[in-house]
Amino acid sequence: MIAPIETELSWSRAEITSGLFIVSLLVLPLSPLVGTAIDRHGPRRLAILGIIIYSLSLAGLSLAQHAIWTWWLLWLPLSIGILCLKPTVWVAAISSLFHTHRGLAIACALGATGLMSSVAPSFTNYLVGQFGWRAAYGVWGAITLAVALPVVYTFFTSARDQSRSATGGGPTAHGLPHLDTGEAQRFGRTVMSAPFIKLATVAVLMSVASLAVVVNLVPILSSLGMDVGRAAAVVGIVGVSQLVGRFGGGFLLDRFDARLVGALVAILPAISSVLIVGLGPSIIPVAIGVLMFGLTIGAEVDVIAYLAARFFEGRNFGALFGLIVGLLTLGVGVGPLLASVVYDVTKSYLPVLWAVIPMFITAGVLLLTMGPYPQRRNGSLMPVEEA
Repeated sequence: MIAPIETELSWSRAEITSGLFIVSLLVLPLSPLVGTAIDRHGPRRLAILGIIIYSLSLAGLSLAQHAIWTWWLLWLPLSIGILCLKPTVWVAAISSLFHTHRGLAIACALGATGLMSSVAPSFTNYLVGQFGWRAAYGVWGAITLAVALPVVYTFFTSARDQSRSATGGGPTAHGLPHLDTGEAQRFGRTVMSAPFIKLATVAVLMSVASLAVVVNLVPILSSLGMDVGRAAAVVGIVGVSQLVGRFGGGFLLDRFDARLVGALVAILPAISSVLIVGLGPSIIPVAIGVLMFGLTIGAEVDVIAYLAARFFEGRNFGALFGLIVGLLTLGVGVGPLLASVVYDVTKSYLPVLWAVIPMFITAGVLLLTMGPYPQRRNGSLMPVEEA
């Protein structure tokens, strides 16, 4: 919806995508706090609250006025909703319930995003064409509330939520979530360990690079000579390939070394960028390139979540993975914003497509050098700094 907002409100593309940057600024520092809340209280309540806030706030974006500060203000509650629905919530539940076939379980839990991505561009383009971008935001907010809330309320749970229901008691901890002294020390040692630093760096590189391209795919393809309708249809491939990447990635993670799978996932979009730059706007190579980006988006979060569970599973997993998710979200905000700034300055997306290639390659190398998984001691995973 970047182009119609730009036309009506006379904002630059950098200003329009600055909403995602606001999300990053809020989610990065608050994600470990949310992870700690999940560790103590379980993810179910947070997910229900997040869906309500997210749906209403998404519809609220339709109220933006010409003053840019109204746009920024509307993104604040949306950021809270997004924070409550980050992968930390879903992966924490999966990790508590699944130990075998965990990769496929994570893929299934996160797979709905791929399904929505396959229909969202074309459906959004239809809504904007028929009713305008404001109505499009309202419709998507209503759909999210009507579909997601009943499903999560009825079916979503975790081991902690089940334990609380079985005992009939509430959470044992009260007040704001926090780490005691021993937990804080373990948390600090893990955050400073080489595997965590490498995985966190991969999260930033992959999210910045992939979102810089994917969020702007329709305008990128339009700038290469495609009409908007065909560009939206091609971008719809992202959703289908994201589903394939997610479930295929989950299957591979359960059967092969996750570090090798992750390196492959990182290399695919580098090849994709070369195809789009070198052979666009020819429909076949561009479609193949978009498909590769979709495969990466589908599998990258699964790879990071799986490796986080293998390296850092334990009492503070929610807080640790929350920090990684915060870094992923930083990329979600920074990537599209940087791409838009580059376009505003150069009137071209080609520098962006070239710049992401070394970022993906670096991420692949870091994944290959993460080292061995921590060993279990008396049935429990040893802290990563002791492994």
